[in-house]
Amino acid sequence: MIIICATGTVATVSRELDWLVNPMLRVEQQNLPIAWAQMERKFRSAYPHGDLRYIEAPIYGNFAAIGLMYNNEKIMRRVFFNPYSGAVIGDLPWYASVQRFMRDLHRFLLMPFNVALYFVSAFGFLLLVSLASGLIVYRKWWRGFFRLRLNKGKRILYGDYHRLMGVWSIWFLIVIGGTGAWYFVERAGNDLNRAFVFSSGKIDAEASHAVPGKVIDLSRALELARSEIPDLEVKLVIFPNSGNGPVTPFRIEGQVGTLLVRHRANQVLVNPLNGRVIEVWDSRTSPLSKRLFETADPLHFGDFGGLASKLVYFFFGLLTVAMSITGLWMWRRRNARLSDRGLPYDSMGVMRVVSIGIVAVALLSGIIAIYIVSFHST
Repeated sequence: MIIICATGTVATVSRELDWLVNPMLRVEQQNLPIAWAQMERKFRSAYPHGDLRYIEAPIYGNFAAIGLMYNNEKIMRRVFFNPYSGAVIGDLPWYASVQRFMRDLHRFLLMPFNVALYFVSAFGFLLLVSLASGLIVYRKWWRGFFRLRLNKGKRILYGDYHRLMGVWSIWFLIVIGGTGAWYFVERAGNDLNRAFVFSSGKIDAEASHAVPGKVIDLSRALELARSEIPDLEVKLVIFPNSGNGPVTPFRIEGQVGTLLVRHRANQVLVNPLNGRVIEVWDSRTSPLSKRLFETADPLHFGDFGGLASKLVYFFFGLLTVAMSITGLWMWRRRNARLSDRGLPYDSMGVMRVVSIGIVAVALLSGIIAIYIVSFHST
């Protein structure tokens, strides 16, 4: 729990931390639109054998745009662009990023197994159960909002700290626990019957009457997307598959001013072979159920209000980590007192071995995964 809470807390401001440590992310802000087409063209010039998978818009005006590419050795690299001129700034290994490392460590402990996603998201249920049990055990918990006894000894002080942080974090625990539990349900639904998966937009090359080797350019795809959703603020462009395998569409995602939705809630799929729009999703016309599904990421990540909301989430994330630590300390102290008196006490038993094993497997698999992604072809 401590690892998941701590990595999630750091992940909240991980993009800002990347900006501080990586000079390639820092650009001079300009009052210009994002040069999507220029970024693609200059990428093709700088990396003639590279396979550009997507470009993501900068989150702030003085941030670089980021792309994912596979180089000629089929190794994932992170590419940085000046979003105003389209110039390629440089590239780094995929995991040379606080944001990517912390997000993947938080999301699946860097273990390359689908079960890891279930394991981590199941902690959402555990967080909700812990909150409910705490409110039941802590009678008249509302008195704890302003209760902190400084002169009653370390045990009472730590207990008051634990309860003080807990009652002020009730809303945060509900949000994080609820969205974490939703990720479990979403993953299960997708694995069982693809219940929450957007259409892949599979394309029949023959039915598209396409000229072999010819595809529309990004400028045309963006023009078509904006003709379908005129006020779409593009945040992500996913490029068609340029290698072997089925043809995939341009996937253009963004925002339209709807509160609390993922970028994918507003997207247009464009056939790259004939320039026809395949599908359109606009959050303003989505059913309520689908609209609610798309609120999970903004609520869980805390990025819906820019840096201000991220800092609020970061602060309450620190409180959650502190609660986990003080709770563990109080549990160990209680067991030590019972042991000293020769009384039976709770022990983790087999769960101690399981916990150590999970951490060891996560550490080992994480090192292997980073090595493979950074230095070996996929």
